[in-house]
Amino acid sequence: MQAWKKEGITALEIFAPEEGGNSYDGLDAIDRFRLDPALGSMQDFRRLVQQAHHAGLAVVTFQNLGYSSVEAAQFLKAEDDVRAGRDTPEKNFYFWSKTKDAPQPAPSNSYFLIRPKQPGYDPLKNEFWQWSDRAQQYYWTRWPGKDVNGQTVRLPQYNWAGEAWPAEAEKVVKFWMDTGLDGMILDAVNWYTGATWKEVNDRITGPISGYGRKFIQPEGGGAFHTDDPVGWITEGHFTNLYDYGLGIWWEKDNQALLTSVDGGNPHLFEDALRAYHDHVVAAGGTLYMPVPNLHDLRKQRLAEALLATSGDLLCYCDPRGGITHPAPGISPLLKLKAMHRALYQNSTRRQIPTNDDTRYYATLRDAADHSERLLIVFNFQSEAAKVDVDLGAIDGSRYMDMSSGQSPIILGSSLHIQLPAYDHRILVVKQ
Repeated sequence: MQAWKKEGITALEIFAPEEGGNSYDGLDAIDRFRLDPALGSMQDFRRLVQQAHHAGLAVVTFQNLGYSSVEAAQFLKAEDDVRAGRDTPEKNFYFWSKTKDAPQPAPSNSYFLIRPKQPGYDPLKNEFWQWSDRAQQYYWTRWPGKDVNGQTVRLPQYNWAGEAWPAEAEKVVKFWMDTGLDGMILDAVNWYTGATWKEVNDRITGPISGYGRKFIQPEGGGAFHTDDPVGWITEGHFTNLYDYGLGIWWEKDNQALLTSVDGGNPHLFEDALRAYHDHVVAAGGTLYMPVPNLHDLRKQRLAEALLATSGDLLCYCDPRGGITHPAPGISPLLKLKAMHRALYQNSTRRQIPTNDDTRYYATLRDAADHSERLLIVFNFQSEAAKVDVDLGAIDGSRYMDMSSGQSPIILGSSLHIQLPAYDHRILVVKQ
């Protein structure tokens, strides 16, 4: 933890802490009130949270409350109860049907159960009634998975349209929040079958907020283009969104940050922030973005610098892609982000013209409490360049380079900065 803190890391994300199966790295819970036995006991987990807090790190978890493992004790009991004709809470945790061609159990709306419009996506092949030999009925499924033997199975969806599962989900949320967590990321909330804003508020965001100011994110919320991401802040009362404006990980052609840096085109990055990020911040929310792997150290530093100064939280959470630590030279910037209010998640931003906005990029950041203004200038090109920034767009009288403490060259209404390839400068702006 101390090593991570020295890198500028301020929080830990614990992925799928519950005892889980073989699907999605353990998100298919087997026992929601037990830590994965391979990790230790619940006492160990509470100690981890305490140690993190002592080290000055926050702790959040990443969990899914939309489906369970086929080996979950609650699902096995539900199957037995269905077959025996017993009406129990476990039975009502899931959806059941006596016929395979029954209608889907819950309708979609503008935020929940929004189906991807990708070519080749067929709801009938992904969402259907799956036969259970043990129950002698069909259960509703959306996600494929693996059982304990590695065989392909269909994961049972929880019934968010009923009363039993939402009440149980609230118990799960409180159980984990009682360990001292600083928040939770809820996986694929937009696919919780039968969910409504009321159920989400009553059973997830409301209970978490009862522990004070916490980080609450609906992973998947705001990703399907048809729902305005602001709704997750204003209606669902989540506090943070994945910045899908900068990249949707399952859509290869929708990677604004990566494409912008790789192609040396600042417009793609700026347009993405205006279309998504800025609206969420204006509504009182914050954003988070897993750091992409550009496989080029200089471009990697540029991408991470752009994220750190955009107002997004950076998540080094892609072990498969190899991005688990800040790129060389980025740790000092992450520490600056924690120290300067103009780089906080709730600060605002505005693009400032340069002598060539197709190659260079300048943005003015204002702290939410108006205590600080920072001008950040980027060179998106593979060679060094002299960048001219139009100071006529800023009400400022003095500018100071944050790293050197020196005043830059100003001629007329233009600020002149020499930037190495893929580099940036941060200047303090005084009125």
